[in-house]
Amino acid sequence: MSGTRNALSRPMSRMGAADRTSAVASSFVVADAGHCIGCKACELACFAVHSQTNGIGASVGTVSVPVVPKVYVVRAGDTYVPVQCRHCENAPCAHACPVQAIRQENGVVMIDEELCISCTSCVLACPFGAIEVSTVYREGRVMTQPGLTDRAAHKALPRTAAGKCDLCADTNGGQPACVEACPNDVLRLAIVESDPLPERRREVFFPRL
Repeated sequence: MSGTRNALSRPMSRMGAADRTSAVASSFVVADAGHCIGCKACELACFAVHSQTNGIGASVGTVSVPVVPKVYVVRAGDTYVPVQCRHCENAPCAHACPVQAIRQENGVVMIDEELCISCTSCVLACPFGAIEVSTVYREGRVMTQPGLTDRAAHKALPRTAAGKCDLCADTNGGQPACVEACPNDVLRLAIVESDPLPERRREVFFPRL
């Protein structure tokens, strides 16, 4: 990895999805854990953006499916830290996937939910614990796995698939939803390009130190 530049050096950050996915090298959301208050606003914003097919609205009472975000706030003692995909250059999750459901497009590591077979190989391979396998919902209903049934109960079993941060690649504007929702500016979109100066890495990843 050669070089680092903070995406926030761009006009703070009205960088849209097209810019993010066309970045030359990896980009990912980095968290300043020392300032996270554990409010989980990032989780809710992530869930809302990625649940459009489930009719999730902007008011109370519109959520009829489990809240499953692609970023997770983890607590260790009195410290909170959001954890999400780092979009590794040599993504171990992609190498571990036996059906090529994980691909890298212009620095963004994506999971094709339709190809995923829920084998959890990517979960085991991820060094950050950023991937989770969960039930797939469409239009507010559980999707079922063709050919997979509970014989005793005589019913189809739920379809599950791996999921993780995709930098809100399917959205049209702004930064990733988690970054925009964070009330304490803990999350930032960083772009790793081609200059590995250590001082620049620190500036990008730990700007408040």
